[in-house]
Amino acid sequence: MTTVRDDPAQPDPGFAELYTQLSDADDLWPWLELARAAVPPVLYLGIGAGRLAVPLSNAGIDLVGVDVHPGMLEHLAKRLPRTHLTRSRIEDLDVKRQFDLVMVPSNILYTVERLRRAAAHVAAGGRLAFELANPHWLKAGAGDGVRVVTLDGDSARLEIDYQAGNRSYTQVAEISLVWPEEIDHWLPGAGLSLERMFGGRDTDLLTSPTYYVVARPAASIRVIRR
Repeated sequence: MTTVRDDPAQPDPGFAELYTQLSDADDLWPWLELARAAVPPVLYLGIGAGRLAVPLSNAGIDLVGVDVHPGMLEHLAKRLPRTHLTRSRIEDLDVKRQFDLVMVPSNILYTVERLRRAAAHVAAGGRLAFELANPHWLKAGAGDGVRVVTLDGDSARLEIDYQAGNRSYTQVAEISLVWPEEIDHWLPGAGLSLERMFGGRDTDLLTSPTYYVVARPAASIRVIRR
């Protein structure tokens, strides 16, 4: 068993090794739908090794990618040589332009500092769409391959098991928690208003392992929950 950690300050080569071995996503919901509705290109934060980015690109989505891990970006540059890639922490991000859609399909926008930097790259009338770990799911015991080591109201320490090829990996993750019921009060700190919030395709908001938030630069927006 190999233990890996997603550490932006000191990128773990084993973390990149794990993700370069995972199969590409075959379910692009809801990202493909959101991207097709946006003016290209789409800014993808946390683009990683391309597990989702490559299928999206193959579906015709023009992407600009950002990640902090050099091993991830080196691998992805070979897979998507025409895609502009930038190495940066989200907290330091400045790509000198704004986008109609900024998408973040992994649990990394769980601090207000990161949320503000992502929101700064959304054009007027555009959208920020991101995915977060669901504290309700974690509190209920999570699921196969995910162990909740510690959990309080604001943070959690998780161990997540992966099988890649003939090797077994455990990712150790320490995350801040954003509860769905806090989103309405959390987004304005980044100048955003909630457009809609939803759980997985076949799950409701409280039982989904992750949940999705679509926000716009602050304005009066009719909120849809399901």
